[in-house]
Amino acid sequence: MNRIMFSRGGEIRPAAVVVVGLLLSAIAFAVNTLIAGAAPPALGAPGEVAQFGIVKVLLASVPAVLGNTLGFYMSYRRYDPRALVKFLAPAAGFYAAFMSIPVWGLISGGTFTTFVVGAIINAVAVAVAVPALLALRPTPEIVPEPVTYGAGEALAQTAIK
Repeated sequence: MNRIMFSRGGEIRPAAVVVVGLLLSAIAFAVNTLIAGAAPPALGAPGEVAQFGIVKVLLASVPAVLGNTLGFYMSYRRYDPRALVKFLAPAAGFYAAFMSIPVWGLISGGTFTTFVVGAIINAVAVAVAVPALLALRPTPEIVPEPVTYGAGEALAQTAIK
């Protein structure tokens, strides 16, 4: 599965990263559009559906997913044993940054329903992007070192040292 993003030589393919990021953005946008339309009436506030228009859902979905995709590209473009940390730390930062908008809306007098729907929309965008990108990361290939001499000689060499 990770051959989509990485060549046989281990280099990341930038065009594949862009395509995967746009595909994940479309998926997150579609799911978030459904949530924005269905969640307020389910929470007992049908009049708040109009507050979550296409532009708000688009701004809550696409930048979060593309930001995580950019973080994935930046952390895996060169081999680094800490690449996973370099990817997950900015992903957590993007999530916190985008969660500040619903929190600010709640603090400034917004309704709890608006906060809950905004938080769900932000969580879905990250929940779509991060696991999908983690599934595409390169797996280390375990290559055993070639043995030049027999097992008995190796034991003898170790005992001498």
